[in-house]
Amino acid sequence: MKKLTFAMVAGFVVQMAGLLLIHSVWLKRDYSDTAGTWRTLEAAQARVWAMLLGTAIYIVGAVLIYERGREAKSWIGQGTRFGILLSLVSVIYGSLSGWVILPVPHQLVVKWIVGETGLAVALGLVIARICQPAQR
Repeated sequence: MKKLTFAMVAGFVVQMAGLLLIHSVWLKRDYSDTAGTWRTLEAAQARVWAMLLGTAIYIVGAVLIYERGREAKSWIGQGTRFGILLSLVSVIYGSLSGWVILPVPHQLVVKWIVGETGLAVALGLVIARICQPAQR
């Protein structure tokens, strides 16, 4: 149980740091170029609790799914595969669905997919490393 809790805490930190880098640094200009599409900073900050809650739920689910499906193989391969699978069911799905709903350029959607797929793989590696069985 200790490993799972540690994986959840570490995963949350990695996810939040990655989202900050992707959306507040790398994509900052893209977002200012499409400013009319988004909530004001104040309105977004008033809802940051929902993002924190959603991220926590995502991480808890990811860790539990990983732990349930873990195999007796290299944690690096398993973490990479898990990150790619996370991307398929969350990042790519969410980005393409968002593109249908929001009037954003397709280049932004491609950047969402690339950035958050990289983050999903990093998250998968962190979870896999922490959750690997103890060596005997």
